[in-house]
Amino acid sequence: MSSTPVSFGHDQLRAFLLRALEAKYEPIIATARPDGRFGTDPWIVRDQNAMLTLALLYQCEGGPHYKDPKLLEHISAGGRCMQATQDEKGMHPFDKKDGSNWGPIYMPWTYLRWIITYEIMQAELSPEDDSIWTKGLLLGYGGVAATELTSKSNIYPGPLPGRPALKDGEVIPWVHNIPSHHATGLFLAGKLFNRPEWQQQARDYMQLVVAAQSPDGWWSEHSGPVVAYNRVYIEALGLYYSISGDESVLPAIARGNRFHLNYVYPNGAMIETVDERNPYMPLTLKRDADGQAHYLPKQVNIHPGLYFSNEGRALFAHQFPIVQSRNIEEIDDVDYLYYCLTATTGDLSFDAQQEPRFRMGDQALIAREDPWLLSFSAYCCERTPNRFIQDRQNLVSIYHRKAGLILGGGNTKIQPLWSTLTVGDTTLISPQGATRQSNLAPDVAVAYTPDSCSIEEAAGNQWTLQITSAGAVAELTFAIVDDAHLKLGTRLMTPAPDGSPAAVHLTFIRYPESPVTFSNDSTTELNADSWEQTGLTSIAHHRWQLTIPSEAKIKWPVLPHNPYTDNGHAETEEGRLVFSLPLSAEPQSLSLTIK
Repeated sequence: MSSTPVSFGHDQLRAFLLRALEAKYEPIIATARPDGRFGTDPWIVRDQNAMLTLALLYQCEGGPHYKDPKLLEHISAGGRCMQATQDEKGMHPFDKKDGSNWGPIYMPWTYLRWIITYEIMQAELSPEDDSIWTKGLLLGYGGVAATELTSKSNIYPGPLPGRPALKDGEVIPWVHNIPSHHATGLFLAGKLFNRPEWQQQARDYMQLVVAAQSPDGWWSEHSGPVVAYNRVYIEALGLYYSISGDESVLPAIARGNRFHLNYVYPNGAMIETVDERNPYMPLTLKRDADGQAHYLPKQVNIHPGLYFSNEGRALFAHQFPIVQSRNIEEIDDVDYLYYCLTATTGDLSFDAQQEPRFRMGDQALIAREDPWLLSFSAYCCERTPNRFIQDRQNLVSIYHRKAGLILGGGNTKIQPLWSTLTVGDTTLISPQGATRQSNLAPDVAVAYTPDSCSIEEAAGNQWTLQITSAGAVAELTFAIVDDAHLKLGTRLMTPAPDGSPAAVHLTFIRYPESPVTFSNDSTTELNADSWEQTGLTSIAHHRWQLTIPSEAKIKWPVLPHNPYTDNGHAETEEGRLVFSLPLSAEPQSLSLTIK
């Protein structure tokens, strides 16, 4: 990115966002029911998020739906549905489209959209509907104020590691992405319903959120960053600032946006290496009319928190052309983006840029040497049974501008073959067959998370990753040779005291409909069929080729544990192509070539 100030105008952005809102109109109306429900069966409360999209279109002067009485009825019915489906506390079932139920919840994303919709539509609602909406919103936000910003919440996960357990009756603040959105809604509810104590409670809570942010711009929910959910905090702060004008949160927004500006790949996906929550998502294949393949990340995020800092606007400018090139229906949170655009003033200029080296102390490093990007993590922490906090196990990602993400892809649970280093028998544990009741941090005789790790950078684009686990010490080296070649090296510096075998595992990303070719000239596909190969000297996939020692084992698919499914089941497309190499004291060399 150039350091020369750049800007993109409100008018251009507003016109694009209106088109994106309009693209959602027909699908929403097609699923609207007389009782106010939106969405396909099975109905879930988040289907009601559509209310805000419809409200923005209804109030868009000059638009095709401006003040449309039929649209007003859909919006009114949507709020009636929210009130009718509340329980006595104002909560809704946390159901998912897969049929699973995760208990009652004040759904933060839906409640916030409901209160914003009320702000936009209050003057348009009939007296009867205004009474129904008010009753439901007061019940819901009364419950939020009483419980959801503290450990009283029924979904509070407990203290972070290293923090003492709560005493009987003790209540502490819960700094998390969910209550951050609740606090934003609570502030607006306090404003609309003349509850100044709610507004003050929201202000005080947002100061806790700001204080909990690391100097590097992220929040932790266990140990280290949560990259994908980190943007949810910044989005909440951006929405809160738009509604409240509270400038005290702007420095935290700027720090968070600097972090994300540097933790983004050229293709617009967030860099996953240090993420304790989410791995790199499967790629989507789209072909041009001439058959040329394009591999698109599932999510290219833009959100209103990016509007409010120099670094955020730089990231927005990086992401916006990518978003424009995709299906306009795919844009998440376009309602928030449009709603908050009115809170910005002047142009959307910036002069921030990505940093060639972005370090987070001794814990992480991003190295940009175009066309290469290397991401290293040295975050270590104890495993936890919490299904949403992944094992910190996968410590390096390698990206090439012409080949995309090649290896890495992030973390999972109870899957040793996703670990950069293992010590012991990796067959002793697997995510296959896990249930909601499974212990996801079992005591087994294989170490698959590091006890310690260090990252060193030598001259000439060379890096060393030293990992210690179960007493074994391994060294991995990485050296950029030129634009098309990168050398990798491995060696066992110290064997495990009990003689357990150590191995390095490199997790390669699947590119759909791109075959794998081996040194024996055979080929195979990365589909639902499982396979293993040994005794080979090279493997090629997509736009890369790797030369390997013959003792390496190659396996497909190595599946993760998916915490967002009821039983942890993962689909084939979520798997990794894993290269496993037994470690020895003799250095072993691998060569990665971009074709």
